[in-house]
Amino acid sequence: MHDITTIGSATVDIFMKSPEFQLEKADKGVLLCQEYGGKIDIEDFFWQSGGAGTNTAVGFARMGFKTAAVVEIGKDIFGQCVYDELRKDNVDTGFVVSEVGEQTAVSTIMISSQGGRSILTHRGASGMLEARDIPWELLQNSRWIHLSNVSANTELIFQLFDNVRSSLIGMSWNPGKKELELIASGKIRPEHIPCDILMMNKEEWEILKDVQEMLLDTIEQVVITDGKKGGHVYMKHHYDYEYKAGDVQAVQETGAGDAFLVGYVSAHLLGKDIEECCQWGVKNSGSVITHMGAKTGLLHRRDFSM
Repeated sequence: MHDITTIGSATVDIFMKSPEFQLEKADKGVLLCQEYGGKIDIEDFFWQSGGAGTNTAVGFARMGFKTAAVVEIGKDIFGQCVYDELRKDNVDTGFVVSEVGEQTAVSTIMISSQGGRSILTHRGASGMLEARDIPWELLQNSRWIHLSNVSANTELIFQLFDNVRSSLIGMSWNPGKKELELIASGKIRPEHIPCDILMMNKEEWEILKDVQEMLLDTIEQVVITDGKKGGHVYMKHHYDYEYKAGDVQAVQETGAGDAFLVGYVSAHLLGKDIEECCQWGVKNSGSVITHMGAKTGLLHRRDFSM
């Protein structure tokens, strides 16, 4: 029996940092730019497995939970990297789907000297996870399910929802952009989402502006993160709680959301109150952004006062 099963994406992240990546203001925000046709020297280079499915699996395992990951990779060198890094942190890899002829997802992350980044992603095998790939019997023997981006596969999502509703399994969900669009369009209705904790960032929350009230009336805890500004937790029928971000100098920002979620949910499962759940999330995400890679800075349970 597993404490937590994560379902979502698996990638290999390639980080490239250079002061020559220029920041320029634009109507839609800030652009990270480089000269077209030019050659740029890279100051720092690093690669590591990533994707929310594996980031959260490793994070929960370091928090002391018996964890399994359900993700899809290709039978290639990058897929082996994903396997090896999950095993290194004692994540059960028995339910990782590995397919011949598919390419493991790869993200190239360009980081400016200020720590901001732009990401180029080839989703590959990560976007091919289907309902038939899910070990439904495993889920029935898990205490908690964490769902992240599954490329808006509605068959998988609805079947998972049915399984969660028919059991005593707890669930957290950090939907990807395509899943958010399904909720916004009404294809996934708030009352059909059986999760205990729904988490996303402020920009993603804005996508759901027309259904926000229904979500707040339906889901026990809705957590909205807002980077350096902190964030809010909305408790159904109770109150909302505002938390502050930590004061740390970011090396890069990839994995911050996954790390916050791991800290928050771990504290929740250990019976902590909302304030302490947020503190664990802030501490975990603050550690991650001071290291290269989405997993390097993930903390262990011993790093938190109990």
